[in-house]
Amino acid sequence: MTRLYPSMILALLLIGASGAAAQGVTISGSITEANSGEAITGATVALFRESDSIKPARGGISNRFGFYSIPNVAPGRYNLVARSIGAQQRVQSILIPESRVLTLVESGDTTASTSESASECRISLIADSGADVTATRLNICLQPKQVTGREVVVVAERYDDAAISTVAIDPQLSKKLPSLGGEPDIMRTLQLLPGIKAGSEISSGLYIRGGSPDQNLILLDGVTVYNPSHIGGFLSTFNSDAIRDVKVMKGIFPAEYGGRLSGVVDMTMREGTKEKFSGAAGISLLNSRLTVEGPISDDISFMVSGRRMYMDLAMKLAGNPEDVPDYYFYDLNGKMNWRLSESDQLFVSGYSGRDDFRTDPSGTDQLLLNWGNATANLRWSHIVSPTIFTNFSAIFTNYDCSSTLMQVVMSSPQSGFKTYSQIRDITARGQAQMFAGEDHIIKTGFEVTNHQFSASASDVVSELEKVGAAPTTLGGTEGGFFLQDEWQITPRLQANIGARASYFSNGNHLRIEPRVSLAYSITDNITARGGYSANNQYLHMITRNDIALPTDIWFPATARVKPATAEQVAAGIETRLFDNQVLLSVEGYYKSMNNLLEFQDTASFSLLAPLESSFTVGDGKAYGVEVFLNKQIGALTGWVGYTLSWTDRTFAELNRGKTFYPTFDRRHDISVVATYKLSDSWEVGASWVYATGRAVSVPTGQFIYQRDNGRSATYAPESRYDFIERNGYRLPAFHKLDLNFTHNFQWFALPFALSLNVYNAYNHQNVFSQAVDTDFAENATTGESYQKHVLQRTTLFPTLLTVGISCKF
Repeated sequence: MTRLYPSMILALLLIGASGAAAQGVTISGSITEANSGEAITGATVALFRESDSIKPARGGISNRFGFYSIPNVAPGRYNLVARSIGAQQRVQSILIPESRVLTLVESGDTTASTSESASECRISLIADSGADVTATRLNICLQPKQVTGREVVVVAERYDDAAISTVAIDPQLSKKLPSLGGEPDIMRTLQLLPGIKAGSEISSGLYIRGGSPDQNLILLDGVTVYNPSHIGGFLSTFNSDAIRDVKVMKGIFPAEYGGRLSGVVDMTMREGTKEKFSGAAGISLLNSRLTVEGPISDDISFMVSGRRMYMDLAMKLAGNPEDVPDYYFYDLNGKMNWRLSESDQLFVSGYSGRDDFRTDPSGTDQLLLNWGNATANLRWSHIVSPTIFTNFSAIFTNYDCSSTLMQVVMSSPQSGFKTYSQIRDITARGQAQMFAGEDHIIKTGFEVTNHQFSASASDVVSELEKVGAAPTTLGGTEGGFFLQDEWQITPRLQANIGARASYFSNGNHLRIEPRVSLAYSITDNITARGGYSANNQYLHMITRNDIALPTDIWFPATARVKPATAEQVAAGIETRLFDNQVLLSVEGYYKSMNNLLEFQDTASFSLLAPLESSFTVGDGKAYGVEVFLNKQIGALTGWVGYTLSWTDRTFAELNRGKTFYPTFDRRHDISVVATYKLSDSWEVGASWVYATGRAVSVPTGQFIYQRDNGRSATYAPESRYDFIERNGYRLPAFHKLDLNFTHNFQWFALPFALSLNVYNAYNHQNVFSQAVDTDFAENATTGESYQKHVLQRTTLFPTLLTVGISCKF
């Protein structure tokens, strides 16, 4: 890493030499939130000449560390305007004389805060006698916007960039929207966006533009989370109290991201307030949560947030009733931020979460499930110069999952299955960002990850058959290097052009992935966007489709198993309507996927055969149109999303080689989301969704067969259903309305929020699954009974009322 550091900086200096040669002042600094002192991501800083208050002369956007830079600002007098969603706008007059020594015009600082607050939170000119006079550091502090009653909320406008298929979400929005069980869930909020589908009513997984959840790169503070779900997908692992911002990219993502085919969800944890010790607590039907944060010193802050389900404790208090499984989960987030100097910051963050589920050991069917994630990240950010920002990380992540189902007769295991999967990564990552002149923001970086995999899947036929034999263990090194340029080609045309080179040691796979996105402003309110992306994924996740339980197995590319690949093109247009209160966007896409893995229908999962002998390789494609109508300004905010899409798969050894729809293919998907502040003490949130029914397989016959285990004894005869067509049947359409009412009040001088969730308000019986079962009927003529097969449907949740309460202290 130490050798790469000077090489990266030298490369950026050479690339940006022409821009740096221009005469002017570089204004840079950090943007923070007043109450907490945390960095603000995506804040805009614009410079308006005094003669033109409509069109900014120059501008910039803060990165995830709050750093911004505006290079080569010509001498003159400007009004600097800083904005961020949820914060008060700040305006400061500045003067840059011919001597290029910037000064603040004190009378120009305007803010809606009180004079006392303004004295504590302002734009600060940082003096450095050793610095070049052409470089000025302005640190900006923004006060949060206070909304009272039915006051109109103006969402700060963000300067357009070339990004396509990208949406930023405030994690606090999940607390205002309805949720199953009363627990806010960021991932379920993302499922309400067009182009992102839910796998089922109880799944928090994201199916982005025809891809499966394993094709998404889920990042928490820059660290991969391999299984972001609890309760088999009922709830995600992300505690909204611990998350600062969320960005989701639906396939056309910049070259700095790699290793997945379909999407990126990039979350940043909160750093903890630097002002005073504070916290938040909450309790819902599912779990309790507690967050504590505060300063350790003037330069160090921390945040710790925990969450735990208490079903196991409740069952113990109830005397451990039979037929009720023993289950719990927990999450623990932590982060520390240490400002070493004006140019250096050190971050330490981590996450640990685990699920443990087990049925009554005295029962005839014993099920044991255990899975969890653990992550850690040590990150150093350094401002090399007013135009160059770097950060380096040392990362650890671990995910493991084991599942065992045994049929027990007379206290003796007779048959069942066992799966185990583990992936452990150690990663070194470095990135640099350069603001090169007026028209270029250049990013470059590297990433090296050492993967360690363990995986097994076996059928168990008796207590004599070995259970838990040594799993397949593999290692592999994945490397990546990227270079990208955010280029303002003309005043109306922007581009993000880049490429990523990726390498995987198993099988010696080397790939080049070009990425490009464009944005053209047709008018001030209409923008056309387009993009192309090539992606490779060296890690496959395979699931046993014959068992409706968490049996996910991660398996790396090898000389025999090729990496999955995808290419996507997208194009769209967006416009702002009704005096910029509403954003309307329409976007179409086409994606092709190759080298996808599935288990064969006839996979035996014998301990004698290598796991990869059970795989089959296929291709897929996805295409569709997304419509997004987003009301960003006013007392009533929310969006309407509609997706018309198709996705299919073709495997030579599945469905007799015929193309089929995966279970998450849904032709139509509609979501309506709204939040409304009735008064200072009452808020209401609502969501209504409609989706075409999931594709499922329906058996057309049953057969008896016997297979040899390669030993002297043979397996007992088994019966299996015959499926003529894979996923050839559709469940009925899914639709429901959810409501959330929140009452804010004071108790013992502390702010409380009491929420009432109404799930499935009009009690629509949505079909979750269907299965063939046997029943007995009587022949009307002979009176003899006979066995017949019947199709039974299962529905999950009727109208449910849940209550949750939270407070801050």
